[in-house]
Amino acid sequence: MEMATALLKQAQSDAKVYSTLSEATAACSDEGCKCWAVLPLSSSSMAEVHSVLKDGSRHLGIVLVAAEGPVSQMEVLRAMEYGGVYVAAEVVEGKGANEALSAAACFDAGPSVVLLAETKAIQADDQWTAFTYDPRRESKGLEPFCAESDRVSKEIKGFLSRQNLLTLIAKKCLPKEPVAGGTEGDLTQGLADASKTVTILYTSDTGHAEECAKVVARQCRAGGYASAAVRCGTLDSFDVSALPSE
Repeated sequence: MEMATALLKQAQSDAKVYSTLSEATAACSDEGCKCWAVLPLSSSSMAEVHSVLKDGSRHLGIVLVAAEGPVSQMEVLRAMEYGGVYVAAEVVEGKGANEALSAAACFDAGPSVVLLAETKAIQADDQWTAFTYDPRRESKGLEPFCAESDRVSKEIKGFLSRQNLLTLIAKKCLPKEPVAGGTEGDLTQGLADASKTVTILYTSDTGHAEECAKVVARQCRAGGYASAAVRCGTLDSFDVSALPSE
């Protein structure tokens, strides 16, 4: 934790560093530099991270430190689903850690999340992959996701494939506007209006289907749909008589 904090202050000399997310979130303002929370990686800390990322303060920075293995990168990768979030994973003792923290500190479009793993935590882990996800690369025509090597674990490949597919769905082309006076005007306009909204319905006993539905909803919003146009709810809350307008 001490090494991660020291690296963070090297990357951002005026960094405000806190030991809890609540303190860092409270310190965030509309102006100024990022406020950082340096936390140990755990299931509880990741749950808290996902909770605050929903609000998406662009001045919030989070460093998660993995001191012991096994280290799961999947929950950190899920931060990409919120859209406009800088995400990275590096070895704390490596040169990439400082580069990732510097890039995270100057990312002003949204929150930054950096996973720093100690060497002892991943030395026997052949699934570990250092990576960065920087939305700024898209404006240069580059892929936002970049791995340290070509060896990306199957889980990460699967995650990225799902994310890319959902983004394509969310950015689908809308039907053309109807021609004035055309006989198909009402129907075409109805289809155009419906295509501007997304309704996601789920039924769930364990909560897994609900979680998946909310992931799809977040990705649709990140992919171009207005927040109000994406509806997510239980199947029994939906009026089936509204289906013709969907």
